[in-house]
Amino acid sequence: MYQIDNSTAVVTIPASTAAGTPGFFTDGNPATGVPATIMPAEYQNMLMMEIINVLVAAGVTPSKSNFTQLLTAIKAVNRQGVILTDTGTAGAYAAANTPSLTSLPATGYIQRVNIANLNPGAATYSPDGLPPKPIYGLGLQPLQGGELPVGVAVLMYLVQAGVNSGNGAWIVIESLGGASQVAPAAKSQHAVQLGQVGHGQCRLSVGSTTTLTLKPFNGSNVIVNGVPLQLPSSGVTYTASGLAASTLYYVYLSGTTAAPVLTVSTTGHSQAPSGVETKTGDVTQTLVGMIYTNASTQFVDSLASRTCLNWFNRRNLPGANLSSSTFTFTSTTLVEASSALRAIFLTWADDGVDISVAGYFTSSAISAIGTQLFLDGAGAAPQQQSTIQSSGQSASFSARAVNFYTEGVHTASLFVSVPVGGATGTLVNVQTDVIVRG
Repeated sequence: MYQIDNSTAVVTIPASTAAGTPGFFTDGNPATGVPATIMPAEYQNMLMMEIINVLVAAGVTPSKSNFTQLLTAIKAVNRQGVILTDTGTAGAYAAANTPSLTSLPATGYIQRVNIANLNPGAATYSPDGLPPKPIYGLGLQPLQGGELPVGVAVLMYLVQAGVNSGNGAWIVIESLGGASQVAPAAKSQHAVQLGQVGHGQCRLSVGSTTTLTLKPFNGSNVIVNGVPLQLPSSGVTYTASGLAASTLYYVYLSGTTAAPVLTVSTTGHSQAPSGVETKTGDVTQTLVGMIYTNASTQFVDSLASRTCLNWFNRRNLPGANLSSSTFTFTSTTLVEASSALRAIFLTWADDGVDISVAGYFTSSAISAIGTQLFLDGAGAAPQQQSTIQSSGQSASFSARAVNFYTEGVHTASLFVSVPVGGATGTLVNVQTDVIVRG
C-alpha cells in the first residue's frame, strides 16, 4: 500500500505491518511458520470488476495503457447525482436509498428526488422510512404551496438553531419549475419576496392629540433606504415630544421591518436618486405625511382643521366650518367677519384645493353688502356686492376659488363690509368649505 504525504507531495511507503496482523497481506515468515498471503484469481477479478464498474458508470472506456482512467471516472461519477423516486403523497414525500439510511443524516446531506405530486402547502420528506422532517425554502421558512412541482428537486438536510426549533429540516436547494422562496431583502440589490413588492402601502392618521399612527393600506410595504419595509398590522406610532405650537411638520418613516420608526421634522422633502420622496439630506427617511400642531401643541384632524395629510393614497378630504351664530359688523372697508368662521387646512404643492364660503346677511340700510373670500389674508376670489331689496329682508352670498397653493398650512376666511357709515351688517349660517387631497 502507498500513501501521499500532502505536505511534501512525495509518495512514501508505509512501515511494514507485523506478520500475522489481521486484515493485511503478509509476505510470510518461514522462520516463524507464518505463510505468505495467497492472492487467488477470484480476488483479483473482484478488484478488476469493481474498477471496471466505476469506469463504465462514468462512461470511460477501459484501457490498459491509461493510468489516470480511474481518477477520471471517480471525478465523473461524483458529478452524477442519483435521482430517487418519490413514493410518497402530495406534501408527504418519501424515497428509498441504496443502501438505506439507518438514521437521519448530518447537516449538508443532499438528496435528489423526482417529485411525483405538487405540494399544496407545507410539506415533509421521509427517506427510507425515517421520521419525516419539514421541508423549508431558502428563506428557511415552511413551504406555502407550489414550490415542489412534478419533477426533480434537490433537498439538503439542515440542523440549525432557529430552523424548525433546531430539530432538523430539509431545505429546497433547487426545484425545476417550482416557486423559489428567498429570505426577505435587506439591501437594495437583494431579491425581494412577493410580500415585499409595492411602495406607499400605508396611511397616516391622528390617533390622539399627542399621537400619530401609520398603518398598512392595500398592502404593507414602504420603501425605506432602498429596501421594502413591511409595516406591522397594528401600525407604527409616533408620540409627540418637544414640538412647537402652530408649526408644520413633515412625517417620515425609517428603520427596518423588525424595528420601524416614525418621526417628525420641520425639514422638507425631495426626491432621492431611487425616485422615492425622502427627507432632504437623509435618504434613509421616507416621507409619509404632513401634520400641523395647533396653538396648544396638539394634533388635530377635523372638518374645521384639516391638518393631517397623507403623501400616499391621497383622497378628497372635506373641510367645513359651519356656524349658526350671528355676526355683526359696521366697517365700510373689508374686514374679517370672525376668526370663528375660519377653515384651516394643509395642502401638497402638487394638489389643487377647492375653497368656498356661503351664508346669509341682513343690513340696517337698504343697500349692498360687500363679501370676499380670503386665503391667508389676501383675496382669493373677486369681491361681490349683494343687495337687500327691502328693510328686514335677507340675502344670500357665496364665493369659490379653485387653485394650486404653496405647500403647507393655509387659512380660508370671509371678509365683509357695509356700504355706508353707520350701517350694520348681520351674518348668519355662514359655512366655509375646503376640499383638500391627502
